[in-house]
Amino acid sequence: MTTHYNPQPGATLKNGRYVVLRKLGEGTTATTWLVYDSSLVKHQGIEYLAAKILTVEATAEPNGPSRERGFLQTIKVHGDKHPMEEGLDYAPVLFDSFDEGAQLCLIMALYSTSVSALRHSAPNKCLPVYMVRSVVHMTLHALVSLHDLKIIHADVKAENILFTGARFSDTSKLEKYLDDYPSQLEGRPQPLPHDFAYNSSAFQAELITVALVDYSHAQSSDGVLSGTTCCPPALRPPEVLLSSGFGPAVDIWAVGCLTFELLVGQCLFHPEDGGDGYTLEDDLLAQMQDLTGQRFSADVLSRAKNGAKYFDAQGNLLRRRIPKHTPLSIEQKIRDHNIAGLAEEDIKESAEFIQACLQLDDRRRFTAEELLKYSFAKKAWLCD
Repeated sequence: MTTHYNPQPGATLKNGRYVVLRKLGEGTTATTWLVYDSSLVKHQGIEYLAAKILTVEATAEPNGPSRERGFLQTIKVHGDKHPMEEGLDYAPVLFDSFDEGAQLCLIMALYSTSVSALRHSAPNKCLPVYMVRSVVHMTLHALVSLHDLKIIHADVKAENILFTGARFSDTSKLEKYLDDYPSQLEGRPQPLPHDFAYNSSAFQAELITVALVDYSHAQSSDGVLSGTTCCPPALRPPEVLLSSGFGPAVDIWAVGCLTFELLVGQCLFHPEDGGDGYTLEDDLLAQMQDLTGQRFSADVLSRAKNGAKYFDAQGNLLRRRIPKHTPLSIEQKIRDHNIAGLAEEDIKESAEFIQACLQLDDRRRFTAEELLKYSFAKKAWLCD
């Protein structure tokens, strides 16, 4: 049984300092609440903050989501020393942390809904290329800073990229919104809105800012690594499937998958479990080779603990979906979706960028800093 924090509005945290106003969101291991800081000495003068409160079970697991506090503290210490570092503008800000009974509480800046929610609001479930460029550009900057700090996010996806923006930076505007839209007593999440729609113009989209959040799966690249909980199955990089290594490159693979998903409105990979014929992992590895036009090298398979589980001595897959699906390049797959407003140049640049993210050999995969030099990312915030 999962034990979530479930207060009534008006409840307080940390001996009365933070007043709970409403639920902003909920997940498997935590709920997030809008709180008012009643202290006379506030964090950077901010009155309204977000409280992420882990379940009792997640708090008690030493190698689980509770490790998020340590990563956020590392980011904060570095940010205090280097306030002008761009990547930290797109990472969460931790103001306070404490145990509330048997549950860990993290006090952070307020964010709005996710990029995933915006994508799903669109009729075709995809976003304009200028918006995708901006989101990916900011995510890459966040990863540059994280990887420099030896932090692997390990769960980069649209659901974990939240809009920040300045809509409620004016306290009076937030308070008016709270008056106009009172808290729901039944406890359903009421996330704060932002000013953008799936069809916002390129000019409007220049104001978008996002943050890469949720470090409950994060790991330290200079510590003991475990990829067992890394990413949803369809986003899982080959090195995790093959147990051939685990490092910052897992985040880069996820960026490639993210870029395709936001542009096209579908996941890049759709692995299926064929029962006795082939496994979900077999199908995913086959799709990886077909889409990228690459094969797993002898070097990769030699360091893969699970290599013999999926490949023969010649590097051929032991099992494949029958009949074989027709291989399509990433560029052709984007083109076949006939996305409105996606010019030929956009197709080529996005495919080139995604291909760079999806090197099957994680040691040859580009870094976040290198990817920022690609045309696809460099054109962020340039009005079409």
